[in-house]
Amino acid sequence: MTVHLPRIGITSCMRAISLLEEYPQNIVGSFWLMCGYGFEDKILPDWWIDNVLEDNQAQGIINAFEKGYFKGEHDNPLYLGFCIIVVVDSSNPAHLSYVIQHLRMWEAEGIGLLRIMARHNISAHTEVTYPEWFLYERYGKENPTYQHLRKTLDHWSVHVWEDYCSYLMSEHGQRMFCNYCEKINAVKDEVKATVEKGTKPLVLTEGETDPIYIKTALALLGEKEILAQVDIEWVGASIGKGESINTGEGGLKNTRDVLLSNPKFLTRKVLLIYDWDTKKPNEDHDQLKIRTIPQQKNRKFKKGIENLFPDHLYDDLSSDTLLKEKFYPLKTEYGDYGEEKEIEVFQKMKFCTWMCEERRKSEDFVDFKIIIDFIKDCLGTVTY
Repeated sequence: MTVHLPRIGITSCMRAISLLEEYPQNIVGSFWLMCGYGFEDKILPDWWIDNVLEDNQAQGIINAFEKGYFKGEHDNPLYLGFCIIVVVDSSNPAHLSYVIQHLRMWEAEGIGLLRIMARHNISAHTEVTYPEWFLYERYGKENPTYQHLRKTLDHWSVHVWEDYCSYLMSEHGQRMFCNYCEKINAVKDEVKATVEKGTKPLVLTEGETDPIYIKTALALLGEKEILAQVDIEWVGASIGKGESINTGEGGLKNTRDVLLSNPKFLTRKVLLIYDWDTKKPNEDHDQLKIRTIPQQKNRKFKKGIENLFPDHLYDDLSSDTLLKEKFYPLKTEYGDYGEEKEIEVFQKMKFCTWMCEERRKSEDFVDFKIIIDFIKDCLGTVTY
C-alpha cells in the first residue's frame, strides 16, 4: 500500500486533477469526508449520505452544487473536507494506493475533481466512517493513543493513514472495487469486440460527432473511395439507460492500453485520432497508430474537432438570427448572491447535423485534409 498524504490546510488539487485526467482507468473510486480539518462534528444533510445510491455519484454531487447546496463556506458542513482517491496497480489489482486531498467544495477544487469523475463515472462514495469513529473503534476512548490522535490530523503518522484507508476500503469499498473490476473487464471486452467486428482498417475518434464530420469531409473533398475502404467510428459502447462506457479521450487511452497489452486483439490496422486539446504525442506501433489533430490557432471554434472549421462559418452563424438561436440558445445561471447570468450553450449535435446534412459546403471542411492525410499515411492498405 502507498499513501500520498495531504497538506492539511493547503487545498490545491493539482496532484489529484492530474491523476484523474491522465489515469482514469486506474481509479477504483473515491471517498468523500466532509469534516473540515479532521474532527468537525457538524450534522451532514441526509441527501449527502443518500447520494451513494446514485448511478453516477459524482454527477449527483455536482447537481447539488449547482442547486446551491454548498453555499455558506465554513458555515456549511459540506464546504471543507477530504477526498481519498483509490488507485489500483494495473499489473496487480490487489495492490491499492491512496491519494488524499484536502479540498473545498468549489469549482477549482472539489467540484473540479468531481466533474472529471463524472465523465468517467468514477465512484464518489459519501457514506463513510469519519476519523473520529475510526479512532474510537480502533483504540477506544480511554486509550491515550486515541486522545493524542483525536486532537488533530497533524498527529497522524503515515501508518495511521494507511490503517484508516484500509479500514475505509474494507468497510465501505468492497462494492466499489467489484464495480471497478467489472467495468475494466467490460472495457477490455468492448475494445476486443470493436476491433474484431470488421476487417477494414479502423479509425476511432474521441467524440460522437467526429465520425460524422470526417465522413462528410471525405465525401465533399473528393475522397469518397476511402469511405469504402475504412471503418470510422466513435470510441465507446452503449450500456443502456442512455449511458456509454469507454468514451472520449479516456476511451481512446483505454483502447490504446488494452490493444498494446493484448496484441492478439489487433486483428486489423487501427488509427486513434485525438482532438488537439489532449496534447497526446503521436505513436507508431505495428498495427496501431495514434495521431493528434494539430491546433488551428486563433480560431473562434477553440475546442474539439470543430477547431478545424474556419472563422467565416462562425461569422455566418452570428449574422443569422435563427441559426444563432438554434445553435446557441441562452441558459440562465444563478450566482452565489442570487444574481442571474445568461450564457450561450452550444448545441453540438444539432450543429453537426446541420453542417453535414443541410449546409454541406466543401470550403468549410478544407482543414479536415489533415485527418484525411492521417488515414492515408497510417492505414497503408488505403489506395488513392
